[in-house]
Amino acid sequence: MLIEDKGITSSFINKWRDWLGEAVRDPDKLWAPDAPQELVNELVEKNLIIYNIHRRLEYRWIDTPPPERDLELGIGKHVAWQTPLYREAVKKDQRAIGHENIITEYVERDILFIQWRY
Repeated sequence: MLIEDKGITSSFINKWRDWLGEAVRDPDKLWAPDAPQELVNELVEKNLIIYNIHRRLEYRWIDTPPPERDLELGIGKHVAWQTPLYREAVKKDQRAIGHENIITEYVERDILFIQWRY
């Protein structure tokens, strides 16, 4: 399970619910001065985000440089989700916590599968 493999537990989601919700919508919220460094450190340690992205200077790239911001993919100017898959997994797990539904997620060929049990 992707969420379990990355150490995302219900207590982690509950502790950081508001900040994770903001980071799912715009990862640069984690760059704000009031962002909790403990959360940022945990997300970096779990390899869920890239923090402090270097400037995307065109001459440094063989091809086209990545976009400066693409919120649909979870890319901000200073912070980005490692993959859109992680962003979606956190987003879906955040919704599931606190409800009666139990969510199970697994990844096969980079596709996120979700199973709900009632």
